[in-house]
Amino acid sequence: MSDEENIEKEAKYHGKFRRHSTAVFSGKMNGLNGVHRRPLELYLIRINPACRIVWFYLLQHNIPHILIDVDFSKGESNLPESLRKHPHREVPVLIDGEFVIFEAPAILTYLATNYTDYGGYGLTLQNRLLTESLLSWANAELHRAVGHNYIYPQFLEQYALPSETANEALVEYGLKLLSRQLEILEKKYLEKSQFLTGNRITVADSFVATILLQAEWSGTKFTMWPRVEKWLSRVKNQVHWDTVHLSHTMYLKELERCALFD
Repeated sequence: MSDEENIEKEAKYHGKFRRHSTAVFSGKMNGLNGVHRRPLELYLIRINPACRIVWFYLLQHNIPHILIDVDFSKGESNLPESLRKHPHREVPVLIDGEFVIFEAPAILTYLATNYTDYGGYGLTLQNRLLTESLLSWANAELHRAVGHNYIYPQFLEQYALPSETANEALVEYGLKLLSRQLEILEKKYLEKSQFLTGNRITVADSFVATILLQAEWSGTKFTMWPRVEKWLSRVKNQVHWDTVHLSHTMYLKELERCALFD
């Protein structure tokens, strides 16, 4: 069994990884700054959507990188040294030589500026600015609604409220927020366009879709929003999508297996 398979096999029901590991992607460096020739280091938890979008962008644009899996459950002393030095103790974190960047939108902006000439951000300034705005919205408001208010309190103990009644109220509130965001996508962004910024896919589509996939943990379907459903199908058809979302797919299978024995 490969290292990748071992890593994914160790994804437990609560969605954490049980050991630190490293995977290397090698390819031709096509960065614009030409300063750092060694691969970038990406510290991540593969079940985390913000981590997945950074990894996806690196693969899409053939940027050499090393993946370093992080497990916060083992305590600070077991974290990689670079992460222990980081004041926020969070992922994703990208290290490029002396540069240390955290938060997915900031990392993507750094990569777009220094390595891809804003590849995947759209062809016009208007497209690029809308893409950047959607990335910020996805990382904050959308992820808060889908993840922190709706999905995570149901499946991850550290996000659940102490009171069961309060936790149920939080989940119900999160579902309302999710429905509201889906209505915006359905009736505003996708009413006349195949993708969120027009008829060309951007990294904003990939990030928004990655976050929405978290709702699948609860069995949420998107049939009430047919444009969103068709758009998701188009976004999922990209090269590298299945690789980056393997941990998500395996977690869904584990949830389905557990449901059979309830």
